[in-house]
Amino acid sequence: MEHPPAAPAPAPGTRSPNDSYVARGLAGASVGMGFFSACVFWWTPFTSILATVGLTLGLISVLRGVKGGLRGENYAMVGTILCATSLTITVTLNQGLRYAQWDSFPWLW
Repeated sequence: MEHPPAAPAPAPGTRSPNDSYVARGLAGASVGMGFFSACVFWWTPFTSILATVGLTLGLISVLRGVKGGLRGENYAMVGTILCATSLTITVTLNQGLRYAQWDSFPWLW
């Protein structure tokens, strides 16, 4: 069985956004924050802050073109989706429970 030919090596002077450890770390942090905020969704202010910071880091990484994984995994997109989902669930559940328990109406934060 023959292996496909390897991709040509980039020219010595060019750099990829994935070359930076910090940029890949921001994409990975977005995944971690999104997963943790989904696990502790009942901690009302903490979860929203955590998901918002993770969403911001993920969007910055996506806009810069950083994937995060060494083998091409798109950690930035996964983190952005996780944080957006967690933030949506948290805000919807929080506001829905407030409305159901007559604490406040959803449009009055």
